[in-house]
Amino acid sequence: MNELDSKLRELIAHAQLLPPKSLERQQILASVYLLVMKSGKLWKEHTSYYNDALQEMWEYCCQHLEEYNPTTRGPIVWLDDELKKRLRRMRDANYRQKRRFLMYTQTEQGVTTHPTDNIVAPGDIQPIVEIWERTIYWVQNDPDKRLRSICFRKRPEINAQALILRRLPPDTPSWQTIAAEFKLNPQEAKDLPKFYNRKCLPLLREFGLSQGYIE
Repeated sequence: MNELDSKLRELIAHAQLLPPKSLERQQILASVYLLVMKSGKLWKEHTSYYNDALQEMWEYCCQHLEEYNPTTRGPIVWLDDELKKRLRRMRDANYRQKRRFLMYTQTEQGVTTHPTDNIVAPGDIQPIVEIWERTIYWVQNDPDKRLRSICFRKRPEINAQALILRRLPPDTPSWQTIAAEFKLNPQEAKDLPKFYNRKCLPLLREFGLSQGYIE
């Protein structure tokens, strides 16, 4: 098991324990998306419908995360299987559409038709990466200066903005790493996650509610 596979298994297992519409789950899914896309490990092929299949795959897998079973296959294999399933379906639909068009023009000469009339456009979705990007933008800009004003142990450099930025995906350091970065003593290192859960997460949830990301 390589490092990417191990990290994805850990993230998915954590996300499966969270409520489907929670902000924390959306953030973890964004991390999974970014790590997988950055790795370049997904199946690729040069077809006109590849991006549509990729979008459908991500939408389905994020909405049916509980279907993933780590004992049967790795995360990338699971995603690849779902992607290939949609590619096959689109390939077959494309082939049938072409055949219908050819048969139609052979038997109904002179009638103007549009071969794509019966193709159903995929529904609009709100990509999880968009949620991640807007959250990052909000934290970095801190428009009302609230995040920078909430500090740990009167340490202005250890504020909600700094901690949330470090804890957002995809590259999330451990609390031990963050504590070492800020040169915290053992008791401070122990209290830092509690401060984050008590002071920082409520701000994230408040933002998610204001944007309609969570209910």
